[in-house]
Amino acid sequence: MKNSLKTLSTLTLAALTFGAVDLASAHHSFAMFDRSKEEVLSGEVVRWAFNSPHVALYIRDEAGTIFAFEGAAPPRMIESSPSMTGFTFQPGDQVMVVKCPLRDGRNGGAVGLVLKDDIWYDPSDGGCGADSDAWQDWYAKGYTSKQEAMDAGEEVP
Repeated sequence: MKNSLKTLSTLTLAALTFGAVDLASAHHSFAMFDRSKEEVLSGEVVRWAFNSPHVALYIRDEAGTIFAFEGAAPPRMIESSPSMTGFTFQPGDQVMVVKCPLRDGRNGGAVGLVLKDDIWYDPSDGGCGADSDAWQDWYAKGYTSKQEAMDAGEEVP
C-alpha cells in the first residue's frame, strides 16, 4: 500500500509539473505575430490597458480604424527606462507605434516601441523585438518599416 501511494503521488506530481510547463509555454507563444516585420503606425490612443498578464494599447489611425496591440507585463514596464504606468498613455494622445503585425491580417499585433512627445517607450515583450536605437535613427530618416530601412542599405541589428 505504501509503495502504490508513493507511486501515485510521484505520478500526480509529474503530471502537474508537466501540465504547468505546457500551460506556461502556451501562454508565452508569439506565433501569432509576424516578428520578421516591423512597421510604423501613427494615431490616437483609444485605450491603454495596464493589466496583467499583458498590457494592451488601442490606437485609432487617420482612417478611423482601431488597432489592438499586446505588450509586456506591467512589472517589466515599471522597471524600464523610461518607466511606464497606467497613466503613461491617455485617450487622445498622439503616438507612433513600431509594431509586429498579426499573421492573420487582423488590425493589431505586438507592440515594439511607442513614441510620444519625443520620448521612446519600450512596452514590448518577445512578440516584437524592435531595436530602440535603430528605430530612433530610421524614424528620423522617414522609414516606416524595417524592410524600407533594409532596402535603403541601413544596418539592421
